[in-house]
Amino acid sequence: MAGAAAGRRGKPRLRTELSTADEQRLQDAVALFGLPKAEVVRRLIRASVQAGPALSSENTQAVVALAQQVRMVGRNLSQVLKAIHRGQAVDMEDTEAIWRGLHEAIAAIDGELTEMTVAYGSKLRRQAKLTLSADECPA
Repeated sequence: MAGAAAGRRGKPRLRTELSTADEQRLQDAVALFGLPKAEVVRRLIRASVQAGPALSSENTQAVVALAQQVRMVGRNLSQVLKAIHRGQAVDMEDTEAIWRGLHEAIAAIDGELTEMTVAYGSKLRRQAKLTLSADECPA
């Protein structure tokens, strides 16, 4: 028991009092994101200083799915490079459609990730009244 208590003292902790309205907002955020209170608070802190994406549990699942797609694209590229090194690759003209499709897939993944991390984080910061005015933004 003493070791566990000592371990907890090593990490910074936050204890705060909330108004009834703020407690309800926190409960709403917990329900909306499907995350524990502490994780909601950590993500709000990160989002407020733009140190990391503030994702809902739904968006987190989407990121996992997108990561799987990126790994699949990476494996395909690796196979193409191995074929080129073995001299088994076809002419570039014959592969143009494949490269265009690959580029479109990567652009779509990038767009989804950008929307989730940037737009969602910005929306969250605005709703939490954590955005800086233009004259407060660092140069």
